[in-house]
Amino acid sequence: MENRVENVGDFFIDKESNLSIEDKWDKLFDSWLDKVDKEKQMLNLFELKLWLESSEEFISSNYFESIIFRLQPLGNRNYSFYLTTFSKIIDKITGLLKDLDFKKDKHLINFEEFIVEKTLEKSSRKRFPSLKDVSEPESWFFSLRTFLSNIRIIANELSESDLISQRTFLSFTKLYHKELLLNPIIISLLNGKFVPKMDKIYQNDISIIISGIKDKKLKKNTGILYILTFRALKINNFIELNLKKNRDISITIPLILALKKNVDSIQDFYKRHLKNSFDTPKWTTKDIKNLDKSLLAMSQEYKKVFETEFKNFFEKDPDKVSKRDMLRNIVNISDNAIQELIENVSRMFESGFECSAIFENYVSRNQKAAGLKKKLINLHTKINDYFENPENITPNDIFFELNQFIETDLNFLLYKDWNEFLKHYDNLQKSDFSSNFVLNLKDFHLYLTKILEDIVDKKS
Repeated sequence: MENRVENVGDFFIDKESNLSIEDKWDKLFDSWLDKVDKEKQMLNLFELKLWLESSEEFISSNYFESIIFRLQPLGNRNYSFYLTTFSKIIDKITGLLKDLDFKKDKHLINFEEFIVEKTLEKSSRKRFPSLKDVSEPESWFFSLRTFLSNIRIIANELSESDLISQRTFLSFTKLYHKELLLNPIIISLLNGKFVPKMDKIYQNDISIIISGIKDKKLKKNTGILYILTFRALKINNFIELNLKKNRDISITIPLILALKKNVDSIQDFYKRHLKNSFDTPKWTTKDIKNLDKSLLAMSQEYKKVFETEFKNFFEKDPDKVSKRDMLRNIVNISDNAIQELIENVSRMFESGFECSAIFENYVSRNQKAAGLKKKLINLHTKINDYFENPENITPNDIFFELNQFIETDLNFLLYKDWNEFLKHYDNLQKSDFSSNFVLNLKDFHLYLTKILEDIVDKKS
């Protein structure tokens, strides 16, 4: 039987009296990360960090607040959605903390949680004696889990109210933040922008590119950009996992806000650091401009997400559109944008690099261009036929073609054309086969004509 560890330092490392307290803690934290890696729990650690960061974005995002409370006076705002969603985040964090408790049996942990919850339910107005402090590392997580069990019960009770004021919700989050600040492992996890062994490049093709860069500054900054891009793809994966049919899709909202922050970090890092690293004779002005265009293209793709799709999620009638499909489309747009950026950055070092070598089913915008033009022509021709022979083609036939295009090809249009396409489609839907339908269809036909003319102009 394993002996009980009485000293947390003995559990991790040998005592080193010459180290400062800060250095000792860094070694302690690094040793804990080694233990996480050894237990094959790095993905759980990534997810824990993601939910903690997502909760911060969810609580503090002015962007999100402007969407969900659009045109609402401050005094009339109901924060019930915030509270119920935050309660679900707490569930996620609690489950991951259990997974990261290595030494305790998981059944015992679940039993502890059951006892804590039942005690709190029966004695919520009584003062509890302080839990005995222990020196094992998982005691930090046990204390946090106990607190989260407590605060989740409070959240569930508050959620029964018709109105949750801003003051109530902010008081709730202050308690949460106060507890996080008492937890050294969590603070170290959140303070580290990059966590060793968790933020790694696993794709061999990308590793070869990084290792082949001679300039140290460029090598470091290129590696960081790759880490940020692959982190965005990981976030996309977790969003998609939480979009399964048996899950409440509201839990994906904090993850999408975390994705937004990560995308902002990619753009900021490029402008502040990576772009200047290419300031050597090897790279021409044309090379830098091409890379600028790649970042601009990614930015335009994310306009589809954060200026249209995400806002529409809260505004569209759920009886007319699938909210789950809208969120899936956000993941699709995001995946395509990040993968295309990875391909363009990689081609700065290896001109023949193809993202299809590391991403299954990847198709670039250039590869899609010929097929996209053909489908736009087919759509344009279908509408022509409708005007010339309305007895042979019905509005339902037009909508069938439109829906097919939206499902398979729309995301490959540039943001301006993409956005305008959806506006025309929305107008056609609202016409509901009335006399306005023909007028709106004519406008849409003119719009398609213009797109096709632009395609021809660009080629010439």
